Amino acid sequence: MSESAQLVSHRRAVLALVVVNVLWGSSFPFIKALNLLADEHFGVDEHTASGAFRAAASAWMTGLRFALAFVMFTVCCSGVLRRVRWPHFLAGIAIGCLFVVGMILQVSGLSTIPASRSGFLTSLAVVWTPVLATLFERQRPRRIVLVAAGVSLLGVAILTGLLQWSDGMPRFAPDGLGQWKTGDTLTLLAVLFFSGQIVAVDWYGKRLDSLAFTPSMFGTTALLALLFFAVIQPSVPDVLANESASSGWYALTVQPRFYLLIVLLAIFPSLVAFSLMNRFQPSVSPTQASVLYTLEPLMASTWAMFVPGLLSVWCAVEYANETLTFELVLGGTILILANLLALWPAKKA
Repeated sequence: MSESAQLVSHRRAVLALVVVNVLWGSSFPFIKALNLLADEHFGVDEHTASGAFRAAASAWMTGLRFALAFVMFTVCCSGVLRRVRWPHFLAGIAIGCLFVVGMILQVSGLSTIPASRSGFLTSLAVVWTPVLATLFERQRPRRIVLVAAGVSLLGVAILTGLLQWSDGMPRFAPDGLGQWKTGDTLTLLAVLFFSGQIVAVDWYGKRLDSLAFTPSMFGTTALLALLFFAVIQPSVPDVLANESASSGWYALTVQPRFYLLIVLLAIFPSLVAFSLMNRFQPSVSPTQASVLYTLEPLMASTWAMFVPGLLSVWCAVEYANETLTFELVLGGTILILANLLALWPAKKA
């Protein structure tokens, strides 16, 4: 291959990964809208919904989304299925087990925090993945990675309102604990599982065809999410107390505004995004790919500035467009800086 052809290939790979981040960013306001639809259907809100309801709703949405993505993958990528062998199947199961927990936690967290805030908090996976990887490999994390972890904590504190800028310097907010939401905690827990997933994908991807373990990853995510829903939903107090919710989850799911959002999530941020990632990421270096993935929170914030208003009209829910705040800009900038520090290349011996 000529140098120009390689350059074109690299440019295509970079463009494809940018598209991946655009699609992933779009999922945040869509999931937020799904949470609002579930709240409306069962007559709860972010203050009155129980933890069991949040877990059940998140598992239901995640299960439907990736079950549909799995079906679409088998139809659109039938050639890949013929390449799947037992190691690919097991790798997809391992990755899916980590991914499904992270997804349920993240979707639950989105019910109480803005989409842009969730996007920036989720980006911490870039910081904590090298920490987790070095622990997995029984090595001491590089000093720059530890510095990045510390910087990321500062960004989280500003983004969530624990720290406020006053008289030219950061100070603890008088009601700092009140600014911290349950969604912040759930999202940060989700980041740990997403980091584990990234480490697993890296480990298996160096040994196997990464596209070949995608279907079992989708299938495992859908199956475990729906199994968890089946176990928890009979005891959800919000559903048991609301007899006017007709036939409950089925009545919610068959609403056109609900299942159309699920279809959009299954097609674009799931099937298309993961296929592009698995196809083009090997064409760039791991560091370049990780830097490109820091675009996800920026894309999530961009979508959150105008999509909620459209969804509020289409879905008939109260969901206002987000606005740029000082805390969002400063905290988000610090988190992106932490991501870049974590990706700083190591010195060669």
